[in-house]
Amino acid sequence: MRTRPFAVLVSIAVAACSQEPAGDAAAPAQTGTPAPPSAAPPPVPEAVAAPDDLDVAALKKALTCAADAKKGPCAVLAAFGTCKPWNPVVPSGDGRWIGRGHRVEGGKTSDEFTVVRSRRVPSNEVGPGQLPAKVGISDVAKQEGSAFSQADRLIRTLERSDIPPRSNMALDYLKKRASWPEGFSMKTVGGQVYVASEGGAFACQGPKQELYLVQRAATRGGPGDGLYATVYPVSW
Repeated sequence: MRTRPFAVLVSIAVAACSQEPAGDAAAPAQTGTPAPPSAAPPPVPEAVAAPDDLDVAALKKALTCAADAKKGPCAVLAAFGTCKPWNPVVPSGDGRWIGRGHRVEGGKTSDEFTVVRSRRVPSNEVGPGQLPAKVGISDVAKQEGSAFSQADRLIRTLERSDIPPRSNMALDYLKKRASWPEGFSMKTVGGQVYVASEGGAFACQGPKQELYLVQRAATRGGPGDGLYATVYPVSW
C-alpha cells in the first residue's frame, strides 16, 4: 500500500493550523455602538450693561421747565430728582396704579388717566440683566364709560391717601383689566427702573408709594415728546 503521500499531506495540514496567529482566535467580537462624544457645555450668558438713567436735565430744557414747577410734565421731572428706587416685583405678584398723565406731542400737552401694572414673571421668562417683572403702561379711554368718568374721583381719593369706595367703577375697571401692553424691566445705573415700552420708559417711587413715570414717545416730533405721569397704587 502506498500511504506515505497521504501521511505527508496530513502532516502539512496540521502544521499549517498550528501556525495561525494566536491573537486572531482570542480577539473578542466588537458589538454595540461607539460612545457618543461628550456634549459641549451650554454657553454662558453675556453680561448686559445697565441702561443710563433718564436724562432729566435734557428734558427740562426741551420743555423749558421753570425751576419751581408744581404741575404738568415739569412737576414729574422735578420729582425724579428726589424719588427713590422702585422695586417692580410687588409682594402680591400683580400691582396696579392709576393717576394723572400728561402727554406731550409736538409741543402740545394733553391730559389723560394713566394706569400701570407690574406683573411678576418666572426667571426663565426674562433675559440676562432683566428683572422678574413685566410692566404695562396704558390709559383709561373715554369709551370705558363710567370707569373714565369716575377716574378723577378715584385719583383724588388716592392723592389724599384715603381708601376709595369699592363701588367706584374706575377702581373696578383697573382691578379687572386683563389685557396690558407689557415690556420687560431693568435697573438703570442709578437705580431707576427702565421699561421696554414705546421709546423707553423710566420709573421711580415717591414717599407714599406713588410712581413717577416718563415714557418717551416711539416717534418724536420734539425732544420732549412722551408721557409724564404720577400714579398711585390700588394693589401691590
